[in-house]
Amino acid sequence: MEDGCRRKIRVLLVDDDRDVADSLAEVLRLLDYDVRVAYSGEGALGFAGRYRPDVVILDVNMPGMNGLQAARELKRDRRLSRQPFIAHTAADEPLVRQVAEQIGFSHFVVKGGESLTAMVDALMDVPEPSPFQT
Repeated sequence: MEDGCRRKIRVLLVDDDRDVADSLAEVLRLLDYDVRVAYSGEGALGFAGRYRPDVVILDVNMPGMNGLQAARELKRDRRLSRQPFIAHTAADEPLVRQVAEQIGFSHFVVKGGESLTAMVDALMDVPEPSPFQT
């Protein structure tokens, strides 16, 4: 299939740190992802149903509804329940990893250092969307 017919992978990126969110979103756009940004867990809930992302990247530690709570709520939507979720966090704690795995996160990326490389590697596991999906 020609690249012109290929639908870009839709990424919903959720992080309360606007600098981190906007910078990562820009990098992902340069890598040809269709990215939408929400700056809170609550914002992600409002956005996800309309946007229908192929993958959700969530910061775990956010004020109000944290990323783990947001993931639980998002996964209740049958259209999102099987989509990959990637935890993007500075909190590299065993309990947080365990809870994220129980919720259904497919990847756990720790911010800093090689996080951009790890994020791109995680996104490489996301299947190409069907050109017939909207």
